Amino acid sequence: MANSAVNPFVYALRLANFRKAFRSFLTCPACLPPLQSVKMSLIGKYPCSNVTAPTYLSFLTASCSTLITIVASLGNFLVILVVFLNPNKDLRSPFNYLVVNLSLADLIVGLITAPLGIAFHFFEGFGIPNRPLRKTMHVSFFISCTASLLSLSALALDRYVAITYPLFYRSKLNATRSLLVSAGVWTVSVLLSMIYFAVGYDKFRFVFANTAVVVTFAVLLFTNSKIFKFLRTQVRQWDNLHDSTEENLAKKQAIKWEKKITKTLVTVLMLFLACYFPSCICIYIINFCANCNCVFIHWVRDIQFVVMLTNSGVNPFVYALRLDNFRRAFKNILTCRACMRRVRSISLNLYQTSTSSTEGTSNTNTGRQPVEVLI
Repeated sequence: MANSAVNPFVYALRLANFRKAFRSFLTCPACLPPLQSVKMSLIGKYPCSNVTAPTYLSFLTASCSTLITIVASLGNFLVILVVFLNPNKDLRSPFNYLVVNLSLADLIVGLITAPLGIAFHFFEGFGIPNRPLRKTMHVSFFISCTASLLSLSALALDRYVAITYPLFYRSKLNATRSLLVSAGVWTVSVLLSMIYFAVGYDKFRFVFANTAVVVTFAVLLFTNSKIFKFLRTQVRQWDNLHDSTEENLAKKQAIKWEKKITKTLVTVLMLFLACYFPSCICIYIINFCANCNCVFIHWVRDIQFVVMLTNSGVNPFVYALRLDNFRRAFKNILTCRACMRRVRSISLNLYQTSTSSTEGTSNTNTGRQPVEVLI
């Protein structure tokens, strides 16, 4: 069997005509544009817009988008479901409502943006132009990504206020205010994304990288540095507390839980940086690479698109791995324990009703006196 795999390499290494044919096929000169340098500029039309992307690249991007669609849709839908069903009765909190808002933005990526990307790249692979589909994909992409960034900022600010000003947080922040913040996030996301129609995709993508991403990064850096500084001070103070009183034990338990939530948020933020930082580099390459050919630019364009979408599929796994209450809720939903308890309860009620009915009939029959017939 191994012999069947090595023969093609023998032809490629030993026969010049096979080597040339392999090289021509792999580089696909019929599919690819000439490897000429193009002058990239932020001002003006994107120079590779009239150059078709390699067919294999379009289908590869569509395949990656399909995987992201499945993972992001199922994972984020599960997060939203467990918070609203709340099987363990411990997920209804302002922080978790903001988590739901982030999951909703990621769910839109899985249900709308990624499927539109699949359709667009399939059309591109078959050489069928589809400008309306591309515009719809771009708008949903910017709205969902902006909402994700703003939701991450809101989560970081929530943790900052909850840890540094706990009394103010408990008295002022409730479910209604969390929903108002979420509504504000979506309003700003939609309004900012409308700039796309005025300046076009490439300019707005560059503006997006230099405003939304940079501002979000600055907010996350500020809040997390303050949070860890405060937690370090609190831990030093509370390490000196004795475990003799219930109040001291409650304080230690509370700070332990806050640390766990904060570490979970930091993990989400690190994943955000791992996805958005390379994406920003790709945007800069597209706009400022002066000696790049269009094949390379198409690769960078699709990598930037896929990497930003990938961030929407990883957050649910962070909650499942880091937070015990989310993990228990996921387990209850996936194993359908609530459904089984409900079915068991209904079956028990039916059995008890049937038993009591049977006993009542039996008692009635037993209690009857024989009728004496007089002739």
